[in-house]
Amino acid sequence: MSMRDAAPLLSLLGHELRAPAGVIGGYLTLIERGTDRLSPEQVQALAGTRRAQQRLVEILDDASRLVATLKADDGVPVTLDLAAVLAEVAATAAAQGLPLTTAAGDLALVRVTAARAAIAEAVAVVAGAVAREHGLDARLTLSRPAAGTVTCHIRAAGGIGDSDAPGTVREPFQHLRPGLGLRVVLAAAILAAAGARVDEVLALGKRAGVDISFAAVP
Repeated sequence: MSMRDAAPLLSLLGHELRAPAGVIGGYLTLIERGTDRLSPEQVQALAGTRRAQQRLVEILDDASRLVATLKADDGVPVTLDLAAVLAEVAATAAAQGLPLTTAAGDLALVRVTAARAAIAEAVAVVAGAVAREHGLDARLTLSRPAAGTVTCHIRAAGGIGDSDAPGTVREPFQHLRPGLGLRVVLAAAILAAAGARVDEVLALGKRAGVDISFAAVP
């Protein structure tokens, strides 16, 4: 099943999960009104439960945005200026409160089989995941490491893992790794379906970032 064909199923899944998340949030609100009757341990547990519920809602919101871009995608190969797409990524990140900077550089035409909005949203999600993992702002840069390829490098600003640093290696991104979250899994799957190669970058044996490579237009 292609990602575009899976969009209705993912949309239904999100709808079914959103309803119980809302019920949980409503009951938490009722309990929070009486925190003066709770012990410190109970207040702490309540706060943790609220954070978990809010996190679930955020994941469902992100998944909904990604599914919307999938539904709008007609699967026809298109040419995009990746540098301009990264500017859209920066705007998307700012609207979502994600710490992100871009240095796109010159014109970088790539060929993909996905809508521009889908690529921008997916890259923003991956960049946000890198930022959260390292507790630093994410930094996006472009390069042409090989003929016929344009790569978007996503790194933690001030972190390790520059593209040409000694000891830096790349491995296929394991998007089904436990703990990544639904939105990152969807974003990686969308990028792969669009024809991009997604690699995890390891520096000195530690995860340092992600490289997303696209086929360049001659």
